[in-house]
Amino acid sequence: MLKYAFMFLLLICHIFISCSQLTDAPNELSIEESVTPIIQIADTLKGSQGQFIEFHILDYFESKVPIVNAAFYSEEIQITVNPLGSGRYRLIQPEELTGIFLIKAIMENSEDSKLEAELLYHIEEKSVPPAPSNEVLVIMPLGDSLTNDSRPRIKLWNSLSNHGYKLDYVGNQYQESSIPDPNHEGVGGIKIEGIMVKARSLMQTHKPGYVALMVGTNDIAWYFDETAVEIADRWKGLINRIFDSSEPGTYIIAATIPPVSSKNVGKPGMAILDRAVLVQQYNAELRSYIKDRNANGDRIILADVEAAIDLNKHLSDDGVHLNEAGYTTMGTVYYNAMIKALKEQE
Repeated sequence: MLKYAFMFLLLICHIFISCSQLTDAPNELSIEESVTPIIQIADTLKGSQGQFIEFHILDYFESKVPIVNAAFYSEEIQITVNPLGSGRYRLIQPEELTGIFLIKAIMENSEDSKLEAELLYHIEEKSVPPAPSNEVLVIMPLGDSLTNDSRPRIKLWNSLSNHGYKLDYVGNQYQESSIPDPNHEGVGGIKIEGIMVKARSLMQTHKPGYVALMVGTNDIAWYFDETAVEIADRWKGLINRIFDSSEPGTYIIAATIPPVSSKNVGKPGMAILDRAVLVQQYNAELRSYIKDRNANGDRIILADVEAAIDLNKHLSDDGVHLNEAGYTTMGTVYYNAMIKALKEQE
């Protein structure tokens, strides 16, 4: 009997120990899960040859508790990363350096969570404009309220003027600003079809050498009942109308539209309802078309505004229009596209 009693006691002890281990496991897991991680949310830095750039750690990493220690460095001896305080850093490289380089990051938050990560630093070749001639660049800024805003026109005007170019903005609209030319053709609320109707008259009246075109936002941002392909097909028809109505040698600086905030505004029953998704699909159609026509020798240049606009930095409160930094960026994209068009004519 003692033998069986002893075996029974051993069995009870084994069951008790097993149950303790089972109940302890979830507690250990929950302790690990309670440590707040640092998450990488972006991985690409973009700069230009000979120019330093600045960035904030929270543009690339996310933590629900403060990041208390961080270090960035490059194994490329020519690139230095200097902390500026308050989470900001500056990357500096010599004038001649271009290409793609690796920036390594090591950081720790207040809960001792650690992360080692990498960023890609793209240093693009400086866009050197060709020497200006005595020719006046006749430019028609053509589009909706994003073009009606004077800030992109100011940025484009000043950027070209600073390199010695003579400019003349043309269009039926008039808006005084800090630059001496008030003319343009940006009309708030207009859609692709609205520009199509007046395109022939505009081209024949003003005879622009360059048409800075951005349109399509109003076909998508507030309500849409067509696919991206259908809207883009109408835009392609507008491109043909502009070319057919213009003087020989006219360039179209064709812009993608800026990204918009996510919101379902599509007609019920459509496969895509989110305006942010439709903008992406629409711009993809535009890029492909512009690339094909340019490769065919047509005078059309991509101004990829969507690629340059940061949703978190450049949109206004309505999620559609741009803020000060966004409009300045838009003007810079137009400037780079204009330089490309001028280089093609050399």
